Amino acid sequence: MSIIYHLKMATGQPLSFEIHNRKDVKPGDMNACTDIPDWVKLKNHQCTICPYKSEDMTYCPAAFDIQDIIAHCCNCISYEKVDLSRVTDESTVIVNTDMQRALFAVITERAISSACTVLNSRQWTVNYYSIPTTMDNLMYRSISSYLVRQHAKVATNHEFDFRLIDHLGYLDELISVFRTLFKRVQNVCSKDANNNAIVKIVATAELMKLKRDEWLSELKSEMGV
Repeated sequence: MSIIYHLKMATGQPLSFEIHNRKDVKPGDMNACTDIPDWVKLKNHQCTICPYKSEDMTYCPAAFDIQDIIAHCCNCISYEKVDLSRVTDESTVIVNTDMQRALFAVITERAISSACTVLNSRQWTVNYYSIPTTMDNLMYRSISSYLVRQHAKVATNHEFDFRLIDHLGYLDELISVFRTLFKRVQNVCSKDANNNAIVKIVATAELMKLKRDEWLSELKSEMGV
């Protein structure tokens, strides 16, 4: 499935970022790449849950795949208005938003599609995803995708979790990776849009952990359950 994000700002050149599923990239495949900034190196703020070793893999897969976004948007301001388009083979979705929210969407989807095995386990959701606009959108996507994954486990005789017991751990993985990505990029950019977008990703996942049960109770009430 072809996915391209287009960002059109009032000033500056339009930007485009393609999303590709990089799950087949093997450890070490990126090692030969040159002119890669130091903040992308695996040993620079490596995640505590990272399954790789720096002697086998030179670069963090998630950082490697968002480096062009960070470079192109390092002078962008969070509140700058932008027309954000998400173009697939089937549809085009366009929203007018600010740069922080636009980069929230682009960085999240690019990182989830990277060769990082922690994040790429969620990549399948990208094909059923549009630009998030509210906390309700994000909460529904997180819980529904988690439950669909559990249903798939039933079909393959794996242990499943329809009671959402491990869903919070599922969010903790996101928080761990993106918090570390923030440490990597926080001193790279001259303006605040990239940093604030990644902080927003972490803060949103933290808020989802706190509000999940309350949100589910409200949803049950709406359903009449």
